[in-house]
Amino acid sequence: MRIWGKLAVAAAAPLMLSGCLWGPGKFTSNLALNKAGTFVLDYQGEIMIQIPDQDSKPEPWRDDMATCYTDGSSTAGDMPTTTTKSPPDEEKAEERPCTAAEIAKLKAGYDETIADQAEKKRQDNDQMAKLFGLPGHDDESNRRFAASLMKYQGWRSVTYKGKGLFNVDYHFEGRVTQDFAFPMMPDSDMLIPFIMLRRRSDGSVLVTAPALTGGKGPFGARAKMMGLPDKGNDGPASRAEGRFTITTDGEILTNNSEDGPVAAQGRRQVHWDVGPGNEKVPEMLVRL
Repeated sequence: MRIWGKLAVAAAAPLMLSGCLWGPGKFTSNLALNKAGTFVLDYQGEIMIQIPDQDSKPEPWRDDMATCYTDGSSTAGDMPTTTTKSPPDEEKAEERPCTAAEIAKLKAGYDETIADQAEKKRQDNDQMAKLFGLPGHDDESNRRFAASLMKYQGWRSVTYKGKGLFNVDYHFEGRVTQDFAFPMMPDSDMLIPFIMLRRRSDGSVLVTAPALTGGKGPFGARAKMMGLPDKGNDGPASRAEGRFTITTDGEILTNNSEDGPVAAQGRRQVHWDVGPGNEKVPEMLVRL
């Protein structure tokens, strides 16, 4: 799995730079693995386009950001675009109290600069997202994406809630004769899988849930497992919050859950609680 971590970081690097990745929100997911070689996967909850600093906001204006000088120049915090006249000559100009009119003008310039920067960043993110097959941040693109997703097997309902957030109900029944990954998105070839099933030559099945981890998300979790604590922190922080449960009548060979397997109606069941304080990537090996 160390190889997967290296490949994932390399493959998703452009998306990390653009700030766009699919990720889980609040969810409940259940996977049933059967000796007959079949599986059933359910995922109910949120899927979202994650942006690393989507919660960060610029520093709000304060009047003490305004600095005025005796030569008539003025600045607002660290925003050079709000400087009036020319920058002060430190040898000739001295600070002085700003007038109410000067403060109002500086505030207007500061607010305009913040708005321009936010709009430019939004446009840049939209362009990069669409380049990699992701919908933009506008509602129309996301509604079209939700309708497109409903055309594919397993997606029982997809509802766009706004701000890049979708509520989904996914149900898929298949066979473990080949590898399987959820979710597969139309027009997008780059994704950190929420859940993966990989069949081994000895008949066992490896289940991993790369995106169902908390903390700094899948990049941070994989970097930590690979002994690279200072790497992989440029990706979006996880917003995953929920429980992932695997139930099987096969033989559980390994698992990294907190509580281990428990009996459940003649089968064995393992679960992982995912949240901000848990950076573990769920993993289990089952012989069917």
